[in-house]
Amino acid sequence: FGALTPKSASFKQFQPKVTLSWTPTNRLNVYANWGIGFKSGGFNNQGSSAIINSNFNNGVTPGTINANVRINDQYRKERSSAFEVGVKGSLLDDRITFDLAGYYTRITDMQFFEFFVGSFGLLRVVSNIDQVDVKGAEINLTAKVTDGFKLFGSFNVTDSEIKKNSSRTYTVGNKSPYTAAWTLNVGGELSVPVNDTFKFFARADYRLTGPTWFHSVQDQTRPSLFSGLLPISALALPGFVGDARYNVAQRNTYGVLNLRAGFQSERYSLMFFAENLTDKAYIAEAIPAIEFGGSFISPGGRRLWGVEAGMKF
Repeated sequence: FGALTPKSASFKQFQPKVTLSWTPTNRLNVYANWGIGFKSGGFNNQGSSAIINSNFNNGVTPGTINANVRINDQYRKERSSAFEVGVKGSLLDDRITFDLAGYYTRITDMQFFEFFVGSFGLLRVVSNIDQVDVKGAEINLTAKVTDGFKLFGSFNVTDSEIKKNSSRTYTVGNKSPYTAAWTLNVGGELSVPVNDTFKFFARADYRLTGPTWFHSVQDQTRPSLFSGLLPISALALPGFVGDARYNVAQRNTYGVLNLRAGFQSERYSLMFFAENLTDKAYIAEAIPAIEFGGSFISPGGRRLWGVEAGMKF
């Protein structure tokens, strides 16, 4: 498209934050807050827009498809307007503490990494999803069962929706990428004296993560490179044979158990730790390359254990 030339741009955003708080009793706090978040815009590789258009958006030339995807060489700033209302407090002489909150966030021009594969090689760029709404609720509870022993848990549920997406117009109504439908954390913590100096400490955490999409394209079927190549190949198969189904690109619910136990004092500590104690196999991330017809998968960490010693001075 021509010679590469230096590019520059400035991105600015006024970021106010307002918080209201009311304490009807010394063990109860009701609050509400609203604020504006901001992420700077930037540049993709020069020529990215031309590469995408010539390889994926030309459905007339044999071997190409009409992918209906738009990428710009310069991506816009991201702006979020976040509102939260909740209550924090304690019961039974502070033996039970709780935190209950509801939230609503409107994200404008959400920045999202797109991954493309073709005869040009690999291209990773940032696109903008024009508007995404995220709303949900969460609760946190901690209970002091006895001196030195407590239980805790939290639950979050999130509903999200893409309201407008000029980069991929057919994804309107889908969920926000990388946003789990729900999460659940439960665990316990024990701390008991061994002698005048050391305490035995143990903590177990179990985290459940609900279904998660990693792309704006979700339970949908889209044409891939093979949809354009198969009709003109030696196989002469119809183009729809090369279409890709992305209902399999959602990560299922999975749970991970972490453990930490050992001895500690005001100055020294000796701890055993285990991450993913049950050696659960799960997907950390799936990066679909929509027009290539597949996903790049990153596995989650398997069982990791060890011992660590510490000293404060």
